[in-house]
Amino acid sequence: MAITGGVVSQEATAGPLLVRLQGGTTLHFSGGREYLDIIWDALDGVAEQAETADDRTVNRHQHIEYLPGDHYRSPDSVPLVIVADWPDAPQQQTH
Repeated sequence: MAITGGVVSQEATAGPLLVRLQGGTTLHFSGGREYLDIIWDALDGVAEQAETADDRTVNRHQHIEYLPGDHYRSPDSVPLVIVADWPDAPQQQTH
């Protein structure tokens, strides 16, 4: 399910990364700081790939989901896909 106009919240707790959808519009991350970094590293990586891509026929994306034996993500997490959409028109950058 794509969330548009929602809210992202983060809570530092003990344990692995837990990704939950609350109330249909709040994407909530919780876990130890080292596990929360999984989300922020993925966001940075997808953004960088999107900015530097020559081939724009496929949107850059990254999956964050629990797999059996994974100690970094909670088995109670919902799967998350971070996607970089291409703008319809080139954006002008100002410096």
